[in-house]
Amino acid sequence: MEAESENQQHKIYFISGLGADWRMFQFLKLPPQLPFEHLDWIAPLSLQESLAEYAGRLKAQITAPTPILIGLSFGGVIAIELAKLLQPRKLIIISSLAQSAALPWYYRALGKLKLQRYIPLKVLQSFLPLAPFFFGAHSPAEKKLLRQVILDIDENYLRWALEQLLAWRQKEPLPNLLHLHGTADKVLPLRQRPGMYIVKGGEHLMVMDRAPEISAILHNILTEDL
Repeated sequence: MEAESENQQHKIYFISGLGADWRMFQFLKLPPQLPFEHLDWIAPLSLQESLAEYAGRLKAQITAPTPILIGLSFGGVIAIELAKLLQPRKLIIISSLAQSAALPWYYRALGKLKLQRYIPLKVLQSFLPLAPFFFGAHSPAEKKLLRQVILDIDENYLRWALEQLLAWRQKEPLPNLLHLHGTADKVLPLRQRPGMYIVKGGEHLMVMDRAPEISAILHNILTEDL
C-alpha cells in the first residue's frame, strides 16, 4: 500500500506532439507499477501567449507532487517549460528539442517570412500524402493515425504553436534532462550531444514504429531508482 502511494507521487504525464493526443503513445509498454495520464492540449489565449505562460495554465492538470514528464516532439518543449514550474522526478523528451538552437535553420528562415501566420491550413494539409515519409509512419495503422491527427488539428492552435516555437529561447539543456532521438528523424534531425539515448534508424514517430525499443529504454529509465 505504501509503495502504491509513493508511485502515485511519481505519476507519469505524457505530453504528445503538436495537435496530437494519447494515441501517439498507445504502442508503448510501461512498467505496470507506475500510473500514467495524458495531458490534454488547451486552447492558447492568443497568438502572443508564450510557451512559459501556456505551461503555467497546463500544469493545472498535473496533481502528482513529483511527476515524471514525458514529452514527444512539440510536447517535449512544453515538458521543459513545465519542468521549470514543477519538481519532476524525471524529465524525458522524445524526438524533440533540448535547446532552442537545435531547431533547424530552415524553420527559422521560413519563420522570418511569417508564413506560419498566413498560409491557409488547407494548403498545409495538401501535403498529407508526403506526411508518412516525412514523419516516419509505415504501417497502415500508423498512417491512418497520422492522417487523422493532421486533418483534426485546429488552425488557431497550429499557428500559435509554430509562432511560439520559433520564438522559444532555451540556451542550454535543463539539468538531468533525458533525451531520446532517432538518427533518421526528418522533422527534427538529430543534433547529437553527450548523454543522449540515440536510436539508430529511429524516425520522428519512433514511439509508434519502434515502440518495443523505445519501451525498453523507458523501462530502464523509469525503474532505475524505484
